[in-house]
Order: sequence, then C-alpha cells, then structure tokens
Amino acid sequence: MEEAIRGKFQEHAHYGFVIPDDREEFWGDFFVNKDNMKDAKTWDRVEARPMKYAKWKKPEAKILRVLTNLQPKVAKTEIVEWVYSWGDGNFWFIDIEWGEKWYFVYWKKKNWARDGDRVKAELVDFKWKKEAIVVEILESDEELLVWKYKDNDQFGFVLPDDKSGDIFIAGSRKWWASTWDRVEVQIIKRWGKNPEGVVRRIM
Repeated sequence: MEEAIRGKFQEHAHYGFVIPDDREEFWGDFFVNKDNMKDAKTWDRVEARPMKYAKWKKPEAKILRVLTNLQPKVAKTEIVEWVYSWGDGNFWFIDIEWGEKWYFVYWKKKNWARDGDRVKAELVDFKWKKEAIVVEILESDEELLVWKYKDNDQFGFVLPDDKSGDIFIAGSRKWWASTWDRVEVQIIKRWGKNPEGVVRRIM
C-alpha cells in the first residue's frame, strides 16, 4: 500500500493540488481530480493516497479525509462615521460625537475630505494604535455664516450677530483672523459646551 500523504490542499475550478508537508520526499505536489477531492477546500489540511496510474503529467492523489481547516481568520473591518477635522502639517483627525475619542488620518488617506465634512472611515491597526482611512464623504456642509471674530491667542471665538452663542475656533482654524475681523465661518460641530467652526475667509 502506498504511503499516505499529509499536507495542505489548494483548490482550483475543477481540480486541485495536495502540497505535502515534506515536498522533497514526495518530489513536489500531487494533482487531484475533481472526483477525488472529497469536498476538500483551499487551506484544508488533508490526508491523501498517491494513485498508481496518473492521467496527467504530475503525480496524482486521491484525498482520503479532511483533517483540519487552516483558512486564516479575516479580521472584521471597523467603520466609523463622523466629522473630519483639519490639524497641523500632515495631521488630520476623525472626531467621534459625544466623546473625546478621535482617530488620526494620514494626509494621503484623507481622500479629498475637507475640514467639517461628515465622512465614513475605515479603522486600521498601525503600531500601537488605530488610524483611519477616509473611504467616503457622506455630507459636506457648504453653508457659510458671516460674523465677528474675537481672538484669544491660541484660539478664538466667532460672535453671532443674534447672540445665540459663541462659536469656538481652534488656533489651526482661524486663518490669520484678528479680533473684530468680520469672517465667513462654517460650523463643523454643534454639540458640547460651544459649537465649533472653521474660518473660511476674512471679509
């Protein structure tokens, strides 16, 4: 009786191959006809028997049984949706609503998102933390409001004419505006202690 072969199975459309654990001992892989696959699938670890007569150029084998499935587990892709925010230099962020959580976005991965856009992003593991890749722009708020700006060195506020509440402007978003400049501002966040905005133009 021929020595049994143990190894991994690789499936194709109507045939497959058994890749022995010791390929040198068996002089390579074994061709497996569809009728001899015994429901084996790619990545299955199988036990097979060499066939005495081969119809093809390669040695042939018949699978006797499937031992285990070695198909690697695919990690679930985590998707987040919220506001894309501009940072300094090559730093951008995805800010998550109702919390202080955020994810870094490398500039090549922002895919044309603008500060304040609502986006869908895929989270990926990079070194010791998760980073985000923008995959879709869901909503881009183009509405611009014209109000006065008040500077406070590292940040500032836009003061609505109707006194409905000041809009916080981060230092990286004030666009060289000075106190009492009249500016076009886009609101990008409407929750928290103060709404937040970005200066688009100094009037």
